[in-house]
Amino acid sequence: MPAQTTAELTARLRTALGDAAVLADEDDRRFFSQDIAGPGVTAGVVARPASVGALCRAVALATEAGHSVLARGGGSSYTAGFVPDRAASVVLDMRGLERIVAVDPANMRVSVEAGCTWQALLAALEPEGLRTPFWGPLSGAVATIGGSLSQHAILWGSARHGVSADSVVGLDVVLADGTLLSTGAGAARQGTPFLRHYGPDLTGLFLGDCGALGVKARATLRLVRQPGAVGTASFGFDSRDAMAKAMAEVARSGFATECFGMDPTLQRQRLKRASLAEGVKALKGVVANEGLLGGLRDAAKVAIAGRGFLDDVSHSMHVGTEAPDDAGVAFALGEIRRIAAEHGGREVPDSVPKLMRGARYVSMTSAIGPEGERWLPVHALLPLSDVADAWAAVTALFHSYAESFRRHGIEVGVLTAVVGQGAFALEPVFYWPAPRTAYYRRVFDEATLAGFRDFPPNPEGEAVVREVRRKLLELFLERGASHLQVGKTYRYREGVGPAAFALLEAVKRAVDPRGLMNPGALGLS
Repeated sequence: MPAQTTAELTARLRTALGDAAVLADEDDRRFFSQDIAGPGVTAGVVARPASVGALCRAVALATEAGHSVLARGGGSSYTAGFVPDRAASVVLDMRGLERIVAVDPANMRVSVEAGCTWQALLAALEPEGLRTPFWGPLSGAVATIGGSLSQHAILWGSARHGVSADSVVGLDVVLADGTLLSTGAGAARQGTPFLRHYGPDLTGLFLGDCGALGVKARATLRLVRQPGAVGTASFGFDSRDAMAKAMAEVARSGFATECFGMDPTLQRQRLKRASLAEGVKALKGVVANEGLLGGLRDAAKVAIAGRGFLDDVSHSMHVGTEAPDDAGVAFALGEIRRIAAEHGGREVPDSVPKLMRGARYVSMTSAIGPEGERWLPVHALLPLSDVADAWAAVTALFHSYAESFRRHGIEVGVLTAVVGQGAFALEPVFYWPAPRTAYYRRVFDEATLAGFRDFPPNPEGEAVVREVRRKLLELFLERGASHLQVGKTYRYREGVGPAAFALLEAVKRAVDPRGLMNPGALGLS
């Protein structure tokens, strides 16, 4: 039983943080207790600390009161990453911790509070001609640094620089008792976070942990100089195997900074979603990001290609590359074109990567179907050599449900992506007609929602989606896949060896002896 009632804890949080920083209204608590996949148990209270000191106090007060603590960033999890499993819980809205603490070009690092978004960080660094190696997921307008590091994230820069964690130098983490722990070289008594490695890699323990070991307060990330030149290209393939093999070879080559692919269903869904307003905004970004003359030329090419440029394409691969100068980009694109051609790819207009580069970060409408359908992904990270067989197994599973999918209006597209030079992300994405959730009603304004349908209840369709998703989890488990945002969805406990999980449990007991930090995440009780 909790040591204090939620009402008592709420009063103490108000005293410590201020009335405005504590939300007790039921609608607020319900919203902050769900992610894209759906609701959990409604939290007892929501706290919005505005400083690292306030965060330490909030965590200490919550655990002293016997309440669980769950840190929420931008809220774009779809694996119950921050969803409570009990009413006696405190959800921390981390977006009040949004300061960029220090930009240090001399040592090529930046320290930032965990609630800062990737978009805000990039905007602060660009005038300095700098950027982090990994510079955010597609949802970087809302996704926070801390959330991405807790859940892992991929996209911008991932083909060359890996996942978000690979850009981290050090962390300041709040443990269950409110203690602030520094990692890496920053843990030295007179040290600063200039290097990740100082003895065992304690930083790594708190990356991808879903907040089960502590709450990230600040992160120090590596910096790189902005590229002198950027190039994009797209290719069509007649089969999934041909595209998968081409993407694997692009990964091995190291020439791409981003490399992702789409199957026919996902292509159709993405192009249906593309609105005129979003297209114009992205074209403006192309002009702004690539200079006036070059940007106008590329924007004109995109406009001429229109929305039918993938009509005759089965599977499409899209790449971005960066180099110090145009010659370096031209060489990289030449090698990527050679690889694509060797696997039967033909070049098509590069509208998709061009527009994505122009927009950089998209609104949360990417988390809803083009007509208002529910949207729910599931993914696996696999070795490059295993992708063809795994994708074939996934396709066979979908074929076995073809009639159920047709009957309930379910569509499944597949997104693929390169992660570093040795990993391949395979992400099936479900779309099905169902009523909009409270999450959608809160994230989108009325004008945005007016552009989408609100479908009638479809419980049988949702049950099919959940069933197939569970079977995909089993399939990925059998193949030894890794996962990014593990949350409370992926079967981490069963997926790792007993010695590895026993060590994680020992670490959990050391930093969170009462098991109150996001209980259930990573399979930890």
